Amino acid sequence: MRILLTRALSQVQPLQTLLSEQGYQPVLFPTLEIELLNNKPLKTHYNVLIFISANAVEHGLETLKILDYQQTTKIFAVGAATAKKLEEYGIQVDAFPAQKASSEALLAMSELQALHHQTVLIFRGKGGRETLKDSLSKNNKVEYIEVYQRVRCNITPLHRDSLLNFLQSNQGIVTATSVENLSALVFMIKQIDTKALNLIKRYPLVVLSERIKVFAQSIGFNQIKVAIETRDEGLLKAIQCSL
Repeated sequence: MRILLTRALSQVQPLQTLLSEQGYQPVLFPTLEIELLNNKPLKTHYNVLIFISANAVEHGLETLKILDYQQTTKIFAVGAATAKKLEEYGIQVDAFPAQKASSEALLAMSELQALHHQTVLIFRGKGGRETLKDSLSKNNKVEYIEVYQRVRCNITPLHRDSLLNFLQSNQGIVTATSVENLSALVFMIKQIDTKALNLIKRYPLVVLSERIKVFAQSIGFNQIKVAIETRDEGLLKAIQCSL
């Protein structure tokens, strides 16, 4: 069965390999590219560092080098994949929501609720949600540093070939890992072939959050499965459950 993967080419290989090993046929249709931003924090020391995504870790490493963070600095991640990425770089994570990666799940943790009168720096992409800052700012001084931005891909022969390949079978599943990701997919397919956009919405769609599901429903997708775990293995399980 063909699985349409819309993740950036620089990040899709682990999921592509996982699906191939399970006998699926991954079809690559990258919708976004990740670009580094060279923003600087206002201070060199914060009591708490929070990372919103694995991308925030990858592109925040240069910022970390200029920060005076110590053993007393608390480090939080929004989910398991982000925590794993931090640990790959030797950075110990104090807490993260193990099951569902989201700002709401992180805020619900006792470690976050215990924060008072702390300086907090949140590593994120450009234009991210305000949920964390809005909540934490009630009792703390909170700043963002935007270390990357998502840019919609230009349409290439790969996109045209992948779309044609995917649509050759009525049996297939579309995946989307963010609202921006799904929005870019719809825009790009519409540019390639308007009729293909109507066809793609008939396929089952596997997403990583209820927020993406709500957006997907609003633009015409009807068969939507939300992964229980916000990581590659969670996507695989959701794909298996969609069959």
